[in-house]
Amino acid sequence: MKTSTTTTPALTATVLAAAALILGARSVDAAVADTCKAAAASDVRVNVDLCMSKLGSHRGSLEAADAWGLAKVASLVGVDNANLAAADVKAQEAADPNVRVKPALARCGTLYKDVGMWFAGAHDQISNHAYPAAKQRLDEALAQTQLCNAAFAAAGVTLPQPLALHTVDCIQIAIIAGAITNLIK
Repeated sequence: MKTSTTTTPALTATVLAAAALILGARSVDAAVADTCKAAAASDVRVNVDLCMSKLGSHRGSLEAADAWGLAKVASLVGVDNANLAAADVKAQEAADPNVRVKPALARCGTLYKDVGMWFAGAHDQISNHAYPAAKQRLDEALAQTQLCNAAFAAAGVTLPQPLALHTVDCIQIAIIAGAITNLIK
């Protein structure tokens, strides 16, 4: 007995769409990896693994296949991370920390709101092809993040988790976004 093995046009279209999605994801991964490696080659401070992880998992990386697009994605990752840090500060302030930590948390809360704005400004400048202005905003985001570290150092306490992780990520994302922006031709 012979069975029919015909496929419907809908099934064929579904299989082709899935294959295109898989191949597209692989090319995005390759673009992110290549860009992160190039950024690290141009700036030794770039953490390639963090770059690939943060940029590759961001929703905007699907449309970004070049340095220009990935520089914008990196700045958006910075906005997201700064917002997470600001929310974390707010939660820690509400938890009624000890007296030595309160001024540092208050300072960091203000700083991280500004850090998010600096990253957003960098995104806008990259979108407008104003790369020196974008770099200035990224440098300011980096400086503001480092001021949060200084606030805790002045209080004689270490950054609590997860704020310490957000701070390290913000610093690294500012460096990564700057290095990728430098790659734009």
